[in-house]
Amino acid sequence: MIQIDGVAYDVGITDLQRGEKREYKYDLVAEDGTRRFETRARYRTYDVTLGSLRQSEYDALRRAAAAGGVLRVTLPDGQEEVTLEAQVELGADALGFIEADGTNRWDGLTLTVTGVRPLEDGQ
Repeated sequence: MIQIDGVAYDVGITDLQRGEKREYKYDLVAEDGTRRFETRARYRTYDVTLGSLRQSEYDALRRAAAAGGVLRVTLPDGQEEVTLEAQVELGADALGFIEADGTNRWDGLTLTVTGVRPLEDGQ
C-alpha cells in the first residue's frame, strides 16, 4: 500500500528500491586526477513499481502523483513504513489489455520518490 497526502491507495508494489541522492557544493577533478568534492546534503530516494489490483485505484494514484509540487508520501521501508515530504516523478507504465467493457487495464507504473528534506535533518 502507498499513501499520497493522507489518501491510501490499494495497489500492489511489485518492486521497491531505496537509495539516496547527493547534492554537492562542488565536485571537480583536479589536474592530478584527484577528485575533490563537498557534500551539501543527502536525500532519500525510492523507485516504486506498482501493480494494479483495481484499475480505479491505480488511476487515482497516478492522478495524485502527477499533481506535482511537494507531496506527503508513505511507503514501506524495512519492516515499517516511512512518511516523507517528497517530489514524485512519474515513469512509464504499460497498457496490459482492454477488457470487453472497454476498460483499459494499465499496469507497471514506476514512481521516483525523492525526499525534499536532507537525511541530515532526520528525513
